[in-house]
This record gives sequence, structure tokens and C-alpha cells, in this order.
Amino acid sequence: MKKILLSLALTSAFFGNAQTLISENFEGATFPPNGWTISSTVSSRPWQLTSSFPTSTSGFLISGTKSAGVDYIAQSNTANLVSPSFTLVGASNPVLKFKVKVGWSYMIDDDYGDLLAQISTDGGSTWVTLWDEDTEPGFTDDGDGNPDTDLYNTVSVEKSLSTYIGQSNVKIRFSYVADDADAISIDDIEVLAANLSTSEVSKAKTSVFPNPTKGEVNIKTDKKIKSTSVLDLSGKVISRGNSEKVNLTSFTKGTYLIKVEFADGSTKTEKIIKD
Repeated sequence: MKKILLSLALTSAFFGNAQTLISENFEGATFPPNGWTISSTVSSRPWQLTSSFPTSTSGFLISGTKSAGVDYIAQSNTANLVSPSFTLVGASNPVLKFKVKVGWSYMIDDDYGDLLAQISTDGGSTWVTLWDEDTEPGFTDDGDGNPDTDLYNTVSVEKSLSTYIGQSNVKIRFSYVADDADAISIDDIEVLAANLSTSEVSKAKTSVFPNPTKGEVNIKTDKKIKSTSVLDLSGKVISRGNSEKVNLTSFTKGTYLIKVEFADGSTKTEKIIKD
């Protein structure tokens, strides 16, 4: 019997003004949880609680008393688990975090299946892949040459969502695409961000211009600026200042984030395109 343990659980992040946008550990009374949706091309192999798997009997519970997953079947199957919609408007340093276990032999070495973490910014019409198990370096082979005795080591994954700051209709999808591959399971899914409250946004009458820019960017605000930072889309700070002007002349063409911290402790982040 094939067996796998795939878990999506979170490592904790530290944000000064942390907000949890998505948090799901599948411990509720119903599945899928409220706001989540599932679909599958094989009706007998949908996303479900691992305790209900038809063929696999142990090793799939990740944490608590319940985990979600897809049991294997000796045919092709595409099964999706989709989160509720959330917003990244006003977000700073948003991240998707999870832990995952997949079987090395069937899912990676023989590559009979793929598990993908994907994002949509149009409510689920189109999807972009953030992560897949084939490129995850944490998965290892136990070396015994037997595909049915894989150890399914746990890997912690953290993916920045900074590219999608400003998007208001965001969803996360976990997509299992396989053909006689292996079972998988997930748990403890979270999206975390440092967000401005509605009152902070309304009080901070701030504009950043021109956008796009060929060099200098102006910050017009009715609040006292404490600091300004330029970040790349991974969230890495590449320059700092404290004035109402930011010079991007020496930067290569592309998209950056300008984060303004005000003296009252509030912040504002804007996406800027450098021509």
C-alpha cells in the first residue's frame, strides 16, 4: 500500500503589526471548512479528512485531530482545495506559510504527481504557481530503494506574497495533479501580513508619484515621515532614507515597494514601477 504524509503547517512569523488573513487547521465540524471549496476529476478521490481515506490507514494525521489530504488512486486525478478570498490592500510583508510531507519516490523521483501551491488575484479565474514539491530541497530519499517505505520527512515552506500587495481579491489553491502517484495530506495553513487598519489608511493622506518613474519619487503626506524604505518584491530592504524624496535613478528597471513609516507608528506601502 502506498502511503504519504503531506502536511501544511505554519512556522510562526513575527510582524510588528501582524494580522492573520487565512488560518485553517481543519479542526472544525465540517469539511471543507467554511469558505473553502473543493473539486476533483475522480469523485472517489476528493480532498477530504485523512481519516476518511479509502485505501490508506495510518500516518497521515499531521497535527491536532484532523488533517486534509487526497488519497492515491491508480488513475489520473486532479483535485483542488481553494481558500476563501482575502485582500492584500495595504499589506506589508505578506507571506504564505506551511509544512508539507510528500513521498520521494512516487511524487518526486518518478514524478507521477505534483502538489502545487498557487495564487489567484482575480477570484480564481487564473492561477500562478508559488511552490511545487519537485523544487523543494527539503524532501529527501531514505535510500532503501523501496518506493513503498518512504519516510515522508516534514518540510517547512514560507513564500513571500509581496508581489501581490494591493490586490483585493486573492485566493490560495492547493492543487494535486497525479496519475497513480501517492497520497498527500496538509494542515495548519496561514497567510500572515502586517496590515494598516482602515482608520490608519484614511488618516494618512499620502500619495507617491510619479508612478511609473524614471528616477525620483515624491512622497506627499500630511503626516511626519520617520523613515522611507525601498524593498524588492521578495521583501528585502535595498535602501533607506527619511525624506519626502526617494531616488531610484541607479536602480534597474522593474517593480519595487516603497514603504513609508510615520512618526505615529503607522505605515504605508506603495508598489512603484521604475522605467
